[in-house]
Amino acid sequence: MDHPFTVVVAIDFGTTSSGYAFSFTQDPEAIHMMRRWEGGDPGVANQKSPTSLLLTPELKFHSFGFAARDNYHDLDPEEAQHWLYFDKFKMKIHSTTDLTMETELEAVSGRKVRAIDVFSHALRFFRVHALKEVKDQSSSLLEGDEVRWVITVPAVWRQPAKQFMREAAYLAGLVSPDTPEQLLIALEPEAASIYCRKLRLHQVIDLSLRPMTNGLTGESSDRYIVADCGGGTVDLTVHQIEQPQGTLKELYKVSGGPYGAVGVDLAFEAMLCKIFGEDFIESFKAKRPAAWVDLTIAFEARKRTATPGRSNALNISLPFSFIDFYKRYRGQSVETALRKSNMNIVKWSSQGMLRLTPEAMNELFQPTINNIIKHIVRKCGAITLDLPEALPGAVAGAERREIRATMQFGDTEIKVTAVDMVTNQTVRAAIDFLSN
Repeated sequence: MDHPFTVVVAIDFGTTSSGYAFSFTQDPEAIHMMRRWEGGDPGVANQKSPTSLLLTPELKFHSFGFAARDNYHDLDPEEAQHWLYFDKFKMKIHSTTDLTMETELEAVSGRKVRAIDVFSHALRFFRVHALKEVKDQSSSLLEGDEVRWVITVPAVWRQPAKQFMREAAYLAGLVSPDTPEQLLIALEPEAASIYCRKLRLHQVIDLSLRPMTNGLTGESSDRYIVADCGGGTVDLTVHQIEQPQGTLKELYKVSGGPYGAVGVDLAFEAMLCKIFGEDFIESFKAKRPAAWVDLTIAFEARKRTATPGRSNALNISLPFSFIDFYKRYRGQSVETALRKSNMNIVKWSSQGMLRLTPEAMNELFQPTINNIIKHIVRKCGAITLDLPEALPGAVAGAERREIRATMQFGDTEIKVTAVDMVTNQTVRAAIDFLSN
């Protein structure tokens, strides 16, 4: 299209957090990131805002992001039951098989509203804030049709979900249905792949001995895989750089799955249900919705500090209302519930905190990690093993070998180690993403 757009604004609408960036077409390499948000969690850097929306009891927009979260926290418990707070709602439109314009989303308080209204409120918020920043950076007055909008979506999304996002953008006033070309729906892993190609190639390979052409190496065999691990999904793309034109060739169809960090949150909720009872957790969420949000925020902050090599427990503060509500609901203390649950990997602190041992955190993370590994290997990789000689006395072809392989995800590579469980010997292993 030959329309002379002046600026391109891209919205990263995430499951857990969202943000935007923009660049002027006269200087596309100068990318302006969203201004740092006020508020946030102590000790956590926030370049983006939580994907959280707060509506009044009359279904009017009140606030988004940290402001929505903080305002909801400050509501009286009884009053909070009438307000509508939404967070991590993005994946609901993927999991809904019969998605329509009338599909509803359920707020934390249990009230429901049309999903299209929730998404349009959020997009309208970003439109207002992004345009204000663009105007602050521009010396001339911008017309609405001079802005090209981009919204990223997961590769796993089906066509109805992509159309739903476009309709929400129309409703939010980003563009008019009469000019659909002004809005581009882009796949998240493909956007990430282009970003890696243009800006982060030096982190992937050693460029010191190789010639560069327009930000790319001078060889046509450069191939790379991008695993975009988000809050809701993990998306994969595998590209090859074609020379001399510098275009990208797709080696595998873009793929993905619902293997994001929300899976860890759900595992934590399941653990709470196992300890305190599913009926109590559901009642607490309904009667004390703001306190439930506080608990999920506390877990999110601690979850980000979890590492495989950590040897000490993580403390997660339980809101006073959780402890008090459980006492009234069950007639016993939280400490008693923990003791009766026989869950030795979760302890109780007299300071009113759950102490999650490294084993507990591993149990919460492992199912999601396993799903990611299975998807990567199944879609576009193969593990090769250099097996030693057969065991002495074994019948040819009848031997069953148990090899335990471990993948270590680094900044730029995946390292594989393998051990023969019978002989306890290390087996040479490699992972290949690029052979057809």
